[in-house]
Amino acid sequence: MLTQIDPTSEAPPIAGSHLDPVPSWLIENIETSTICTFNKMLGETVCISPDDPGSEVHYDGVIGIISFVGDFTWSMVLGLPHPAAEPIAKKFAGFDIPFDSPDMGDVVGELVNVLAGVVCGEMEKNDLKMQMSLPTIARGADFQMSLPDNLIAHRLYFSTEKNGFWIKMIVAKQK
Repeated sequence: MLTQIDPTSEAPPIAGSHLDPVPSWLIENIETSTICTFNKMLGETVCISPDDPGSEVHYDGVIGIISFVGDFTWSMVLGLPHPAAEPIAKKFAGFDIPFDSPDMGDVVGELVNVLAGVVCGEMEKNDLKMQMSLPTIARGADFQMSLPDNLIAHRLYFSTEKNGFWIKMIVAKQK
């Protein structure tokens, strides 16, 4: 469970970054919510990882994107690198799901949707009201995700016993 958050507090700047930081309370919420949710969904230990489970520059995998509106507007991206997508989907769904099947998009959409629901619940416990969008899914090899200049992002890496994935938070730059 998270402690009372201050929506105006900010995380320290990302090393080597010229961008404004993503608020520390949001990073803390995502860390806690992701670990608790994925531990339960996958039935294995999930922890924060210093390792990059898959380069985002020329990404090969599947992503689920969901946005939040309300007291604080932002978006969250769940990234499952190609080698991790099938094993994580199997743990979640209980049966094999090929990477290229339509079912993979459904599973990743449901994974990001479940996580978003937990995040919204934690935010509400701390008096921040938010509603989430429907998830959007993208899958492919060697694609790039880019952000407009008015947005900033912070990515967290997570690892399971055999796989890695990441969560990216995207927020508007503060004026």
